[in-house]
This record gives sequence, C-alpha cells and structure tokens, in this order.
Amino acid sequence: MKMHWSLTALLLVAVGCGNVAQEEAVASPELATEEASLADRTCVNTLSCRAACTCVAGTCVPDDFGPPVSQAFCNVAPVRECSSGADCITGCNCVSGACVDSGFSPPANCLLAPADSYENDNTHTTASSYPGSPQLNHSFHRQGDVDWVIVFVPTTQVLNVETYNLRNGPAMKLEIYAYNYATRTLGALLGSTQDYICRLPVSSCFVYRVSANAQANNVYAIKVTDMRGLPSGSDWTPTPKYDLKMY
Repeated sequence: MKMHWSLTALLLVAVGCGNVAQEEAVASPELATEEASLADRTCVNTLSCRAACTCVAGTCVPDDFGPPVSQAFCNVAPVRECSSGADCITGCNCVSGACVDSGFSPPANCLLAPADSYENDNTHTTASSYPGSPQLNHSFHRQGDVDWVIVFVPTTQVLNVETYNLRNGPAMKLEIYAYNYATRTLGALLGSTQDYICRLPVSSCFVYRVSANAQANNVYAIKVTDMRGLPSGSDWTPTPKYDLKMY
C-alpha cells in the first residue's frame, strides 16, 4: 500500500514537472518577443522618434518636456496622428488615432500628409485664384512645399497679403510678383518677407504680411514657400497650416 502511494506520488511529481517544462517552453518565445520589443529604437534625428521623444547618440529617449513618457514609449516607431480619414493619404485609414495602411496593394506610406484642397498649386502656371475672400486651410504637406495664388486687382491700391491663423508651426517666405496672365509669365518681385509682423509673444504677432503698389486691372502672383528646413522623414509630424487673405 505504501509502495502504491509512493509510485502515485512519483507519477504526480513527474507529470507536474512535465507541465512546468512545457509551460516554460511555450512562454519562452513570448519572452523573447517582449525582450526584443524593449530594444532601444535607433534614430538618425529626432524626427525618427515619436512625439515627446528625442534622438540622443542614435537612440530615441524621452525628451523630458511636458508630461513624462517611458523609454518603452520611445522604442515604438512614430505614426501619423489623425482624427479622421481626411488626415491620412489615399490608401490609409484612421484607426485608433493613427493613419494605418488599408491593406490594399501597393502599400501606402501612411506617414505622409495629404495635400490641401488647393493643390496642384506648386507653380505659378497652376496657381489657385483668389476669390476675393480668405482662402482657408492651406497647408505645407511636404518639406519645401510651395503654394501659388494669383489675384486680379481692379483699382490702383496698396496690395496687402497676409498669412495668419498659423497652426503647427509653419515658417515661410511670402512674396508678391507682377504677373502677365496672358502669357503665364512672372514679372518683377515687388515685395517679400520671411518674418512675423512683430515679435511679441502674442497671437496677433504671428502673422506674415507683405505689401506692394498694385496698378488697376493687373494680375499679381503670390508665392508662399515652406521654410522650415526639416530633413527627410518629417512628414509624420503635425501638418503646418495657415489661412491667406488679401486686401
């Protein structure tokens, strides 16, 4: 009887040990995956890292500004944030606040920003026309983006052009050119600025304004150039936007 219970106990111990070994064997791939996910993300510049992280000595680390984030947070690749599908390019959907590939071939680069409604206005020959009221929601959807707008001036006046309501940190050059609409050719540069109208830390100063003497019944071309100077890979960051008016 004692031998019977001893064998039973040995069998239970053996089975128990076998289960533990099996569980460890099953768990080990997960552990390896977890360890791999904790590897520090390498970077070339801060734009290779998520928001709230910065690139230090080739590694994405918390930038220590604003609410703190963990190193694990910085080990994840950046994504383009979105509130709706309109914030993503064709081929990407807005899922849980991030632009992700829709699964159709060829795969889309969901870090890229969609163009605004005024595109294709990258040249003076494809410029949008100023309707007489402000143009809203212009954007720099690529590094070095250029937006052109042409305007007809019916009376001799000082033509003022402003970009205002700046969002997500646009930096720009604003220029006015004489323009021959019949031949689609640029004339002389009449005015240019790359600076705010004032430098006080108030919203009313964050406006670009350029002026020129305009003659009656003439057309003028306005050029707005992205001057942020960001390196390749910055498209995932919030898209700089601005509104434009003339008077």
